[in-house]
Amino acid sequence: MMRKLGILLLILVMLPMTGCWSRTELNDLSIVTAAAIDKMDDGKYLLTLQIAVPTMLGPVGNSSSSGTGSGGEKPTAIVSEKGETIMDACRKLQKKLPRRLFFSHSRIIVIGEKQAREGVSPVLDFFVRYRESRLRSFILFTQGKAADILKLNAKWEKISAEEIREEEQRHIGLQIYLKDFFHMLLADGIEPVAAQVALMSTEIDSEESSSGQEMNAAISGSAVFRKDKLVGWLNDAETRGVLWLRNELKTSIVTVDIPEDKGGGKISAAAVRETTEIKPILRNGKLKIKAEIFMENTLYENNSKLDMSDPRVIQFVERELEQDIKKRIQLTLDKAQKTFNSDIFGFGTAVYRTYPKAWNRQFKDSWDDVFPELEVDIKPHAKLVRTGLTNKSMIMVEEESE
Repeated sequence: MMRKLGILLLILVMLPMTGCWSRTELNDLSIVTAAAIDKMDDGKYLLTLQIAVPTMLGPVGNSSSSGTGSGGEKPTAIVSEKGETIMDACRKLQKKLPRRLFFSHSRIIVIGEKQAREGVSPVLDFFVRYRESRLRSFILFTQGKAADILKLNAKWEKISAEEIREEEQRHIGLQIYLKDFFHMLLADGIEPVAAQVALMSTEIDSEESSSGQEMNAAISGSAVFRKDKLVGWLNDAETRGVLWLRNELKTSIVTVDIPEDKGGGKISAAAVRETTEIKPILRNGKLKIKAEIFMENTLYENNSKLDMSDPRVIQFVERELEQDIKKRIQLTLDKAQKTFNSDIFGFGTAVYRTYPKAWNRQFKDSWDDVFPELEVDIKPHAKLVRTGLTNKSMIMVEEESE
């Protein structure tokens, strides 16, 4: 009995000692929603942070205008500071802020071109080591200053960083997390590639803008690397080729021109399923890559005189789609091989998985010389599985009714 009473008294004594002794209250934190890094002319790093203002973050519908609260206050604050390192810049920023910087909710990291061309490893080292940073943050690059991307007012969301994140999640372009970038940076047989974000003007009908134009951040193209240094850019069409060969394409619209001898016009189809198979083939010491692309497409627009009820017409359109897809992919492949010499498709990784001994013995140390001359056989297989609610185009229907 005395033993049980002693245990009960011990529990009662320990109760006041429990709880979140190391907790930090929300109102003591400066919540970072996005980070931007630029290299200055003096060699220092410029760290720009987008910090949420909790009192201004409510439902989008509660604001009187996009990106502002009821009194015109913005839901985020932009702060910048230079430093010898990223941590040095953070320390200087912390001196200016009344709350502790908190990186666990940062979803976007944007890096400017000047820094990217000099090398990204020194600045990304901070985000990998720091325990609060998110390895599932999207990493993006811009041809201008990264800080300018974060300074934009949001149009559709409360925070501009959230608009960029939504674009990434909808697979507008490459969807590369920080952890993915580091994997490509450290792995053999693949070079890093990531989405490019750019400032674009948008025509709008707004009483707030006398010029009728506003700038917004949009995913446009991609950044190509060799090791940790930026070597060039790909546009939207070329980035589609990257997505095809990396088997990462989620949505795609292919528009083909119908020859004049077939009546002319254009046809647009959307891919509803897409799979890419990369098969390395090593014969008699010679290596080649066979890239097979399997696509199921839905016809969304037919401005030609083709009658889609005819099976022969369907086969013709499928061949046209295949030729267009092959042309697009070949354009991207040529640029990666001849202009950048950067294996952003991971062909080397595929070779290692298929022929590990040959890779280590013959290709690993000379891949930079092998890749530019590598033969890649592109084999698209396009199937038109749906033609919509009508087989004949409106052009044909009008001609028949006359």
